[in-house]
Amino acid sequence: MSLAVIVTELVTNACKYAYPEGRSGSIRVRAVAVEGQLSVSVEDDGVGFPGGGAPQGTGFGTRIVHAMAFNLGATLHHDRQHTGTRMTLTMPL
Repeated sequence: MSLAVIVTELVTNACKYAYPEGRSGSIRVRAVAVEGQLSVSVEDDGVGFPGGGAPQGTGFGTRIVHAMAFNLGATLHHDRQHTGTRMTLTMPL
């Protein structure tokens, strides 16, 4: 259940922040299992974070995502090389 909440929160954030002023674009969710690890990415082709930096969210949703990732033994990575935003959660299967 925690994984579903994390993915939902990341998709919600992409919907809210990636496409300001009526812009359109794509949000993609991808899951890959390799060598006992599950990697789930949520990415968009929107405006990204200001200055290309890391997400600075301090809201309740951000705290939930980080707490649930910790409880799953997962890491959460922001790919700064991606156009838009890509967040990848990696956890043991």
